[in-house]
Amino acid sequence: MRRTFKFKITDDSGQEKEITGNERYYCPSEISWLLKSLNFKDIGIYGCKLGAFSRNEKLSKDDFEMLVVAQK
Repeated sequence: MRRTFKFKITDDSGQEKEITGNERYYCPSEISWLLKSLNFKDIGIYGCKLGAFSRNEKLSKDDFEMLVVAQK
């Protein structure tokens, strides 16, 4: 899934700025396939709570982010 977006902010000096972004989201099977096709090995996919990355958490459907670790 891909998402593009634009939003406006006002910085501390009162200047208005427009931010644009383009994000790509991967499900575990997609990122695993992509890494394997690039010859990465020992691929580990772990769950994490917003910004709390650890290899101790099993990935669940409730995780908003995932940690992916692989070896080249």
